[in-house]
Amino acid sequence: MPEQNSNHPDWMQAYRPLFFESLSGITYLGDNRVLLCDRTRGMLTEVNLVSLTETFRKTYDVDDYADVNSICYYEGHLYSVYENKVYIANYDAETPRLRNELLLDIPNCSDLTGIAITDTTIYLATQNQSILAYNRETEEIEKIGKTPGIGIDDICYCNNHLYIVDAKEQTIYVFDIEHGKILYEILTPFENPTGITAISNAKSGEVLFYLAYSRPSFEIYDTGDTEFKLELRTYYETDDSKEQVTDNFIYPLIFRHDESRDIVLSNGFIVEMYYVEKLHALPEVVDEHRVIKNLEWKISIPMNTDRQELLSIERIGSFDMRIEEIAEEQNRKVAVFSIPEIDLRTERRVFGWKALVKMFCIRYCLKQDKVREITKEELKKYSRYLQNEDGLDMDSRYVQKAADEAVSYLSDRDRSNVIKKAEAIRDYIYEEITYVMDSRHEGTEDVLKSGEGSCGEYLNVFLSLLRLNNIPAKVCGNYKVPAYKMQAGSKSVFLSPDFNHVWLQFYVPGCGWVPLESSADDEAASFRGWPKRYFMALAWYHMECRMGSYFEEVFERGTDKLFFLSVGELAKNDIKFKVIREVDF
Repeated sequence: MPEQNSNHPDWMQAYRPLFFESLSGITYLGDNRVLLCDRTRGMLTEVNLVSLTETFRKTYDVDDYADVNSICYYEGHLYSVYENKVYIANYDAETPRLRNELLLDIPNCSDLTGIAITDTTIYLATQNQSILAYNRETEEIEKIGKTPGIGIDDICYCNNHLYIVDAKEQTIYVFDIEHGKILYEILTPFENPTGITAISNAKSGEVLFYLAYSRPSFEIYDTGDTEFKLELRTYYETDDSKEQVTDNFIYPLIFRHDESRDIVLSNGFIVEMYYVEKLHALPEVVDEHRVIKNLEWKISIPMNTDRQELLSIERIGSFDMRIEEIAEEQNRKVAVFSIPEIDLRTERRVFGWKALVKMFCIRYCLKQDKVREITKEELKKYSRYLQNEDGLDMDSRYVQKAADEAVSYLSDRDRSNVIKKAEAIRDYIYEEITYVMDSRHEGTEDVLKSGEGSCGEYLNVFLSLLRLNNIPAKVCGNYKVPAYKMQAGSKSVFLSPDFNHVWLQFYVPGCGWVPLESSADDEAASFRGWPKRYFMALAWYHMECRMGSYFEEVFERGTDKLFFLSVGELAKNDIKFKVIREVDF
């Protein structure tokens, strides 16, 4: 395997090609240059990764590259795939015009979506997720494998491995050609990757991968009215249709595979997070309680996990702050602010913390058939994560029936497999519940009966059904910056989450606690199932601040007794994130 390395600081940045609508292909040309293809407009452009300039000096027919799913440059030739055909064009320095010629026409084949070239073989990916190998000497073609996920969007070759892009899964599958199997999976740092290429450093021999992305976006337009007016649009209007506005860019993929734990970390970032409260009590609280005394205000701080490291934290405001560990929650710490006395009517005190956190994407690549059954000793050890709690309704016959139905189609053998059982429960919940941002249901039974819920309500249903199936599960959260705000290459720009967010972790014997994004965000299932980018994986823009019951509470000073007024009655909060820079491992 190539060792991932970011000793190419000039390459560690995003680039957005001009005029592109649907960036579908990327291939390395050598000399720090990549070639990009826009399948909507049929455009080609060369980008210099060091100078970040683009140009294209050759002439070509745009119809030759419209609707092309993938391109690959190899030894002076440009290969492209369209439907079930492979085309070739001379792409040497002396050829001013590209002229496509048909190289392969594969009968009874679904559309080709990716192409990679070696001296002896042309590798092809198909829409039905098959991997084909065409022998350039014998002209024979054979199927060498099939990938999981939703569908293949591109492939590239490197050191006897194929790197396979699945846009819907936000995942790269690493395929071992010799053994015909997937070795591991990589979560990409941004949504909707559409292309991949391997770039070799001529001096060191090190390899860096670049991904192409084309994802839904928005733009701000001047409406052209006589009075100045701006309008937010998510589509372009043409004479006969509306076209989705997209964000098209390329970005490096940096990753590390920990084979001993079957964990893959990818694309790390240093993120600055602010969490600040302003004491501004509700009017009715001020009228009744002008002065409050002897409070301890506890706010969770970012945790240290497999994918996240708290580098530093400092106080905001004038109240004393100390860091306190929550004994019953591993790695869980809170910032404790001591408030001796405050006049709610006249004082507007601000307090909180600023943290610097290193964050990565993570994917657990556990082999299902190697996962053993949870032992009685483990169930006893984590019994607190199997218990009923407020809102879980685990004593309800309706909820218990749902827990049985969720795994009813599994064999007896599969019911002893934690991962297979958890996946069956996930699919059942996604099928039964529609995502609603502001749902207001009381508990699991109510959510299941109504068929709708927000992320917190999805979470309760997951906890109930997992625990009733003897899978220890616990809350995790508390913030996620929406993916549409995460603009590749943007630094030192403040970003706010639209709302707080929770997910969960479930226990896998022999591995530990693995993440599960409990809300599907109403993502539609394909005929192959729900996307697994939510399953045993977490993107870098999830900030883990707690595992357990509360994120923030107010207590009577020196006790574990909750104060008679709540956080919401006493203050207003503000949360900000700022990406400082990318980091290596």
